[in-house]
Amino acid sequence: MREQIKQIAEELLVKHGYRGLNFRQIAEALNTTRANLHYHFGSKEGLVEAVLDEYATRTMDSYRDVLTDPSTTLRAKSRTIIEMARSRYKRYNPTSDEGEPWSLMTRLRSDSDALSDTMRNRLQAVTSEFELLSRLAVKAAVQSGELRPDTPQDGVTVLITTVLHYQGLITRDVGRFTRLVELWESTLDAIYGAWGQAAAPTAAPKAKAAAKR
Repeated sequence: MREQIKQIAEELLVKHGYRGLNFRQIAEALNTTRANLHYHFGSKEGLVEAVLDEYATRTMDSYRDVLTDPSTTLRAKSRTIIEMARSRYKRYNPTSDEGEPWSLMTRLRSDSDALSDTMRNRLQAVTSEFELLSRLAVKAAVQSGELRPDTPQDGVTVLITTVLHYQGLITRDVGRFTRLVELWESTLDAIYGAWGQAAAPTAAPKAKAAAKR
């Protein structure tokens, strides 16, 4: 029951945000009582903290695998990340480009002022890790000869981190997933055009199944 509650809560949070979530919706979806939800999580805040922590851990594990893979290029990494995002996007936009939210962390950030300190700190930790992982990926690209030694690693890290951080907003605001693909490709074209040393192979590493949830 505890896992079922978290699963339904995650879906409702993505669709409606923190303010739009209540125990009545979850209880009705699971044909149980609100008292049962309180028994497992105590409060809405406790439930969302548990859901966010699990989601963030699962998601960042997958990004870590991709961005720290020494055998793949930045382009290949970006294309794997695109497919990870596409899988989540289709979960909440199953029939077409409806522009519906698909990222729990992006959705919760829009309700930041209503979140607990624990939730805001968890989201900030994810943002910091995105930057760290991006920095490691850029450094590896320079060390492997994919990018020139004079590549401004801090600046390229900012470019990649920004795309990672705003993926959910890009697809929602524009209303189509292909804009995210275009942004990733344009960003990598600019990076390679300025500092690339050789044509980059495009084979993408295998993404964790958990990232496709």
